[in-house]
Amino acid sequence: MQLRRLLEQCDIAQVDGDLDIDVNKIRINSQEVEEGDCFICLVGTHSDGHNFANEAIARGAGAVICSSDYSNKLATVVKVADTRKAYSVMASNFYGNPTDSLKVITVVGTNGKSTTSYLIKELLHRNGVECGLIGTMYYEYGDVKLASNLTTPDPIQLQELFARMLASGMKYVVMELSAHAIYLNKLYGVRSEMSVFTNLSQDHLDFFGNMSDYAKCKKSYFDKRNTKLAIINVDDALGLEIIKEDNLPIITYGLENPSDAFAINITQTQYGESFVANVLDDILDVDCKFFGRFNIYNILGALVAVKKVGLTNAQIMQTLRNVDCPEGRFNVIRKNGIMYVVDFAHTPDGLYNLLKEGREMTDNRVITIFGCGGDRDVTKRPIMGKIATEMSDVVIITSDNPRTESREGIATDILQGVNPKGRLYVELDRAKAIKLGIELADSGDIVFIAGKGSENYIDENNIKIPYSDMQEVRRWIG
Repeated sequence: MQLRRLLEQCDIAQVDGDLDIDVNKIRINSQEVEEGDCFICLVGTHSDGHNFANEAIARGAGAVICSSDYSNKLATVVKVADTRKAYSVMASNFYGNPTDSLKVITVVGTNGKSTTSYLIKELLHRNGVECGLIGTMYYEYGDVKLASNLTTPDPIQLQELFARMLASGMKYVVMELSAHAIYLNKLYGVRSEMSVFTNLSQDHLDFFGNMSDYAKCKKSYFDKRNTKLAIINVDDALGLEIIKEDNLPIITYGLENPSDAFAINITQTQYGESFVANVLDDILDVDCKFFGRFNIYNILGALVAVKKVGLTNAQIMQTLRNVDCPEGRFNVIRKNGIMYVVDFAHTPDGLYNLLKEGREMTDNRVITIFGCGGDRDVTKRPIMGKIATEMSDVVIITSDNPRTESREGIATDILQGVNPKGRLYVELDRAKAIKLGIELADSGDIVFIAGKGSENYIDENNIKIPYSDMQEVRRWIG
């Protein structure tokens, strides 16, 4: 593609060289540059792409996009106001601006993004509205299912996915939009049809530093430049802040505060829950295989979205009866009167909500097996230790993607917050921790295995070791 075409809609400050050259690929890693590529200088947490521009040109880059003063007569140099915004726009141009035709639904929040986006996708797909999915669990469209390496892919991969989805007949794509992706402008230039806000709780403070900046980042997305419609959980404090801004159309949902979509007559059984939903004054009798109050919020957000797309009450109610929980989200295995639950809960709020439901589902014991990820927010570790030990009868602290940290060091951080009311164990081999939990369980107990959900690996010392919580549960219960 011609560089001039690639730069359309970018905020260009200065051009030094020929804009009519052809560009083969867009690169942000100088070591991947090949002859005829365009190199974009991104400023990251640990490095500055401007320091690698000369290397990129030496490897054959015909153009360099920068935001600082830089000159090299061997290539066309284009200075822009913001290279991350330019990267997103250029990636879209490179793939023919697929979201001009593909309708995007985004889901923003700390917890519930995966389940809400999964529900929207399933409800649409099963009723003949072709819809792709991009998120933490996987990327999916039609018969194609790809492993997810990032909740929200980087712009060039993201726009390639959009283009593939459009070419395969997708009309919609629902995607999780992480706070990192908002901060890094990964979706800059794309205006979604609607965006669901689930909630805000502590996470990612290793990146954002404090809750105020984390909240500000998520809130910043809810602007008419980014989305046409906001679907907001008004039982969340940040949700209430968003609706006060009033700079775009908003539909609200909740269980406590007055809202446009809400649920009453909630009944839970060992196989799921039922309730009556009022969605924009339409009444739906909902029966589903999902568990927990937190999932009612996810369902309500999804119901508003699919109603706006055009699904009927009958379509929604019939489909919800048959949709299973997504992989790694409150997945249940039962044997000998014991309920084993594998869930992705990896934040203080997520763990609290999970164990709160467990306490309401059994008069017997709650056994909790969990750990915390390495190279991530260390401040949440003692908080999660406190929550687990105060809300469980038995707690087994184990490992969870230690990455470059030691298992022992992470466990020590968790132990700083524990307040055990029952038995407390530390078993840093996750498979052995699950085996121990199963051995300790009696009929009527619930065993929660939290933190990894559908992940099929343990990330340790930059090596992803094959592993699955669900497989370990099945292995040890036979």
